[in-house]
Amino acid sequence: METKSPADSDGSILAAVMGSAHQHLLSLGEDGTVLAFLPTETPLLGRTREEVVGRKLDALFRADYVRVFDGKDAWNEIVYLEGTDGKPRPFGVRRIPADREPFPALVPGAREHLLVNELLIYGALEDLHERTLAEHAQELEAVNEKLKRQTHQLRKALEILESRNRQMIKELNLAVELQKSLLPKSYPPTPSAVFTHRYIPLAMVGGDFFALSKMEGDRVGILIADVSGHGVAPAFITAMIRSLFDYLHPREDSPAEVIRRINEEFSKIVNTDHFVTAFYGIFDFEAMSCTYCGAGHPPQLIVHSDGTVTRLASEDPIIGMTEDCDYHDRSAALAGGDLLCFYTDGVQEARNAQDEMFGVRGIEETVIRNRNSDLEAVADALITGVIQFMKDPFFEDDITVVLGQVIESL
Repeated sequence: METKSPADSDGSILAAVMGSAHQHLLSLGEDGTVLAFLPTETPLLGRTREEVVGRKLDALFRADYVRVFDGKDAWNEIVYLEGTDGKPRPFGVRRIPADREPFPALVPGAREHLLVNELLIYGALEDLHERTLAEHAQELEAVNEKLKRQTHQLRKALEILESRNRQMIKELNLAVELQKSLLPKSYPPTPSAVFTHRYIPLAMVGGDFFALSKMEGDRVGILIADVSGHGVAPAFITAMIRSLFDYLHPREDSPAEVIRRINEEFSKIVNTDHFVTAFYGIFDFEAMSCTYCGAGHPPQLIVHSDGTVTRLASEDPIIGMTEDCDYHDRSAALAGGDLLCFYTDGVQEARNAQDEMFGVRGIEETVIRNRNSDLEAVADALITGVIQFMKDPFFEDDITVVLGQVIESL
């Protein structure tokens, strides 16, 4: 009777476990050649064991790697692998050292082992997005017809705005393209600060938006706002708010006056249940100070290089409640190396399995912990931290984060 070696037995057990869990194990040699492939009977993205073993991994799959986090016993990468059908699909990758048992006996001479697991939930979400494109197109077509009937009335209401506002009204025919046009294509040119952002809408169009504007002198104006609700209607409201802001902020040095005028015009024109929270600050890098006004928005943050935090509190009313509201300017000091953190409530209100919110404190702790990294890494760490905190791998609200860093003078 033929007997199996312990290595053969271990390999059979591994193959059975991985097959039931939609996993593959690839063992790589020193030059990246695939030495072993488990389970042997299950193709990976259309490629069989015979097509994989003996070839270099980077020649088999076109792959885009995204580093998520480092953990002793957890995946540290997400990779999009392109199969024989040419369509990339998301996988989790865990790198296993070559000397971990029972792998030395199974695959002698391997440099490392890759445990590749298809992320079915992410793939399902992407497929759902594709299937809903046609439905959104029908919704936009119906709204477009309604807009054509209301164009004359809307134009009369917005005659106080300049030609850019009138052009914005015409662009409302395509809500998705309009929303994209509202996001900054570049950041204000200043030698005193650098900026970055992350924007993740819940639906095809969302209610979050922000603007960064170069002002006279070494000053930058930063607006971040959140329209209640989701879908097409909030997207149209963001267009109107952005138009009002573009018209007003070059003419006003007071953030409170800009917010007051936006609230006044919004309350006159918009007759819906929607409301807007907003934060607008003017950051003067010559005087190293900022003047700001918050309208019901979460407290924005200045994280100092020593790890302390200044919260820029929003104590004035939300936009859209009534025409007559008082708004007030407040001020704070800046210093070289400060991290400026602006965000909408989708970040702080992300919840874990115990229904606890990520909170302002969670944002502060994440930024403080990563404050010595470059700005892009800080932004990635904040989004990753929120995802890891959540009970489900999808957001319940739009997510917007805008970060700036004050450059320390030589």
